[in-house]
Amino acid sequence: MHGLFVSGTGPAAGEADVGAALGGTLLEIAEPHPVAPPAIAARHAGSELDPAALAERAKAATDGLLVVVSSGGLLAPLTERYLNRDLAVELRLPVVIAAPAAPGLVNAVLLAQESARGAGLAVAGVVISGWPDQPSRVLLDERRLLEQLSSTPVAALPGSALPAGEWANATAGGDGTPVSLDPYVAWEEHPTGDPRATSRTEIMQVILEILAAEGPMRASRAYALYNRASGGRKLTSVARAPLSSAVYWLAQERRLVLTRKDDIPWQDDDLIRLPDTPPVKVRQLGPRTLEEVPLDEIAELAARIRAARGELDATEMKRALLSTYGLMRLTSRADEYLGLALDLGRSSTSPE
Repeated sequence: MHGLFVSGTGPAAGEADVGAALGGTLLEIAEPHPVAPPAIAARHAGSELDPAALAERAKAATDGLLVVVSSGGLLAPLTERYLNRDLAVELRLPVVIAAPAAPGLVNAVLLAQESARGAGLAVAGVVISGWPDQPSRVLLDERRLLEQLSSTPVAALPGSALPAGEWANATAGGDGTPVSLDPYVAWEEHPTGDPRATSRTEIMQVILEILAAEGPMRASRAYALYNRASGGRKLTSVARAPLSSAVYWLAQERRLVLTRKDDIPWQDDDLIRLPDTPPVKVRQLGPRTLEEVPLDEIAELAARIRAARGELDATEMKRALLSTYGLMRLTSRADEYLGLALDLGRSSTSPE
């Protein structure tokens, strides 16, 4: 995909103007709101954003330059569990940061850059919107300081033409920005019914609770959490069957997204998430074991480490992954599992 993702530093950042100035095929995620992030603005307008549909629309645009524009800032939510940054990561597009010509310019832009780079995204350029004909001395000094502190080009609108084609080829690379991991929110365990004697409706409700907190996740972890809360010690095939059945019913009703293990043989497990959760969410390890982390989550973390530190050999990368997760020993089991994740990452980024 050849394109750019335009995101502002907050309300009234002028993202739409920047998107129009870049040219190409414009895809506006939501109508900008003067104060509310997209998720809340859509809700107040009586609608709801669908991140999966937005991503598909963007991926279907194969001709020329695609310019995706969203308001509110990179960390503004599109839905309760899906941020603007999640969409930029899913689309793998370089980011153009729009910032209003207003006080706090330097701070706002540098925070936005750090947020993007921490997720392994390339920042292609910064555009100051609403640049006045007679800027104040403070604003002029802020722009000069921003140009010194930012490692990306800084432009202003109205002004000269923006080099959209050049910016679309920007890549993330070894700038040392700390890797960003979301906190891991664990499901608050409470007593559940024995899966062998509990109605499917009740099991489905608990599965949705678990997913709302911990998804996307391996299905086996969700089953283990339910089973432990029910007082079960070992997750037997008899106890697993009704849990698996509940997940398949939820998938049929489109209340969760199920990726079957037959479609991801490297994982050897189903993956499950709520529809408004990004397919991959890079988080702290939390209460999970390393083997409970989905392989695509580890592969995405490796990509972020690579973007921050440059290319590493396999052993260096495995140790960097362990360190990021707060682990020390590269056991044979961890070595094998991390190797699978690195192989997955290589296959997903190799040209077709």
